[in-house]
Parts: sequence; C-alpha cells; structure tokens
Amino acid sequence: MRYYPAFLDLQGRPVAVIGGGRVAERKALMLLTCGARVTVVGPSLTRKLSLLAQAGAIRHRRRRWRPSDLEGAFLIIASTNDRRTNAEIARRINLNSRLVNMVDDHSRSNVIAPSVITRGDLIIAVSTSGRSPALARRIRRELERSFGAEYGRFLKLLGQVREQVQTRVSSITRRRRILQRLAASDLLTLLRQGKTGRVQKRIRQVVGLKGLTLKV
Repeated sequence: MRYYPAFLDLQGRPVAVIGGGRVAERKALMLLTCGARVTVVGPSLTRKLSLLAQAGAIRHRRRRWRPSDLEGAFLIIASTNDRRTNAEIARRINLNSRLVNMVDDHSRSNVIAPSVITRGDLIIAVSTSGRSPALARRIRRELERSFGAEYGRFLKLLGQVREQVQTRVSSITRRRRILQRLAASDLLTLLRQGKTGRVQKRIRQVVGLKGLTLKV
C-alpha cells in the first residue's frame, strides 16, 4: 500500500487552486465545505466560481499562475486543463515540504483525492491509489445505495449519547459496552422507518441512564 489514508483538517487553512474550469470548481466547492480559505488562480472562471468570487466566498486572482501564488498555501491543487502548466507547477514545488494534488498526474502528487460519500459527519472515502478514478466513482455509487441519510442521523445521535456517557459513566469498560451495544442496535432500522419516538425509547433502554438529552 503506497498511500497512508488520512483526513485533513482544512478549517481556516489557505488552499491554492490553480485553474478555473469544471475540475477547479469541484475542488473549490469541496474545500469550502471543509472551511478552507480558497484562492483560485486563473484568467477565467466557471459561472459558479465567478459567483463565489463576487460573494467573497473565494479569492480570485484573474491571471496566469505565478510561483508566488503557491507561497503560504497549506495545500496546492493544480487543476488546469493544460498538462504542461500542471507539470510546470510540479517542478516548482518541493514535495518533501508541501501538500500537493496534481489532478492529472498522481506521480507528481503526494496527496490524491478520493471519491467521497458524506452522510452528515460520516465520510466514506474510496481510492484506487490513482489507478482508476472511474472505478472509484463506480464503487462510490454502489456504496451510496447502501448508506442512506439515516446513517448521518444515526451518527449524530451516537455523538450526543457518547458525550453524555463519557461525562456520567466513570468506568471505561462500562462506557465501551454501552456504546458498542448502541452501535449494534436496531436504531438504523427505526430511523429508516421514521419511527422517531421509538428511537428515543430504544436509546434510553440500551444506555440505561436517566435524563438523557436527545435531539432526533
């Protein structure tokens, strides 16, 4: 296995996206959902990127890229439609000290972007190590049919209960047992069926603590 699977915390981090086309748009939108400070560099933008720039959601440098655009960026994404430009960017970067995603050449990258499913705070990432993005998308679509919106709601509930159990139950062993029982319960089925009242009742049965505060 060449790549170490990891999730980056980009909240408030500066990210440089070189290019203003459809690929750059997809990258920028995903980065914004992660709270990154996005600067897009390119002579032109897609309509959606233009609207984001006008609204101040992203910063736009309306010109061809310069080496100075890479300075201070926590993550660099080269997403132009010109392989020579992307290769030029790659030559300017020290991969030993920068996080770089070259969308058309994973051999020049030290970060590759997976195909992603999000269900609330649940993130499922699929990677083929750059071998076949098309296969990664196919696997993602198959997983999307198995993991519906109820998983996001389930995880939110698990998080609420975990916080309260950690505060109120001193025994690590007991805490672990409660949370394992909860994760293995039929709550997902009840959420899928929309039985909200039964969800709260089942949680209280499994946890066995009075006064739980739950938002289903």
